[in-house]
Amino acid sequence: MDYEDRDYIMRQMKVMAKGIGVLLEISSLKELLKLEFSADDNLTDPEIEFVIYSARVEELLDRGFLTMGELSQALEVPEKRVENLLYNEDMATRLELEQIKRMVDEKMHWLDSNGQ
Repeated sequence: MDYEDRDYIMRQMKVMAKGIGVLLEISSLKELLKLEFSADDNLTDPEIEFVIYSARVEELLDRGFLTMGELSQALEVPEKRVENLLYNEDMATRLELEQIKRMVDEKMHWLDSNGQ
């Protein structure tokens, strides 16, 4: 699959993760995205997880529960790298994905408990 096709699929997955994803647990959303996209498109579990978590990060950024600076600091990477990750220009490393998961899980807890 060429870069343009992969980019298009990743963007479609992110739209779906932002839409219906707010109603589903991450594991359910992951299964839904796998059914919808990965069979024909050779997407891996880490790629699907990254799309889900990057959509959640964007939600946290939009709502002010997280800043680009905090994210950059938590990942120990420059803000430019964070931007590349959020806009699907790069894939997260395994370590970056684990750090993003931890941060999202922690921040989403606060988001849910505040009812916002």
